[in-house]
Amino acid sequence: MVSAVVLAAGASTRMGDQKLLLPLGGEPMVRRTVRQLCDTGIDDVLVVVGHAHQRVLEALDGLSIRHAINEKYQEGMGSSFRTAIEHLGASDAALFALADQPFVTANEYRLVLDAFRRHAPAIVSVRYGDVTAPPHMFGKELFPELAQLQHGARPVLERHSDRRIVLQFPAELLQDVDTPEDYEAARTRLSTVSPGR
Repeated sequence: MVSAVVLAAGASTRMGDQKLLLPLGGEPMVRRTVRQLCDTGIDDVLVVVGHAHQRVLEALDGLSIRHAINEKYQEGMGSSFRTAIEHLGASDAALFALADQPFVTANEYRLVLDAFRRHAPAIVSVRYGDVTAPPHMFGKELFPELAQLQHGARPVLERHSDRRIVLQFPAELLQDVDTPEDYEAARTRLSTVSPGR
């Protein structure tokens, strides 16, 4: 079984409110991201929630997912990796995605999945121009290392750089939403792209 993990536990401190509930393209941002992953046909979608978790889960109502609550979300992203690994017992691999990357779509997630299924590397990672950023796919053998992370997955990516496939995605897809200015830019951009993107 292959899982997708959506990291959606953060406190949105720079936004001032739970950014994942902000509407983009007619739906909450977190729902947009999770829906794209569900649309890939992946076996399992696990959403790790924390801050305002009841409201976030309400925004995901009706989607075929399961969730895990990260009670220690204020400790940073490493705590969400640990929470995820605790709930991935039956999974052979996991694709980790961020809930605030609204321009990464099912098409891109499917490319990561296909690369993993075709070549079975330890890791499939993504570069947007010169920047390495999620989604990243990890085989089960690396789950113990992910469970030790304090922050993001960079240490694991670097430690196993000789055992990973790197996919190149367009740089413009790397637009996360952390501040009110980011949100306005995303809303403006979304109004100019085709439906479903």
